[in-house]
Amino acid sequence: MDQSHEDFEERRQSLRVDMEAERIQISWTDGLGVVHTDDAICMDLARRGVLIEYKQAFTLGELLTVTFNPNTDKQNSIKAQVCRCSECAPHRFQVAMQII
Repeated sequence: MDQSHEDFEERRQSLRVDMEAERIQISWTDGLGVVHTDDAICMDLARRGVLIEYKQAFTLGELLTVTFNPNTDKQNSIKAQVCRCSECAPHRFQVAMQII
C-alpha cells in the first residue's frame, strides 16, 4: 500500500454515508422573503453535516431545508447551514452544510 495512505489518520468523529448521488429536495428563503424549492443531489451525509451538489451557489451562513425521500412515506427533513460552497464544474456547485 502507498505510504501516504498508511500515514493517513481519519479526523472525523462520526461515520459518513455515501448517498450515491441520491436526489433530494431543498428549500430556502431568499433575501426578498420568497421561498424557493428545487431538486438537488446529495453526495454525502454524516451525523453533523451534509454535502450536496446544486446548480447555483449559496452564501455562507444561508439556511436550507433538506428533504430526503420527498413525497414518500419515508420523507424526512433536516435544517442545515451553509459552511462551504465551491464550483466543481460550470454551473455545478458543491455545498457543504452543518446540520442544525
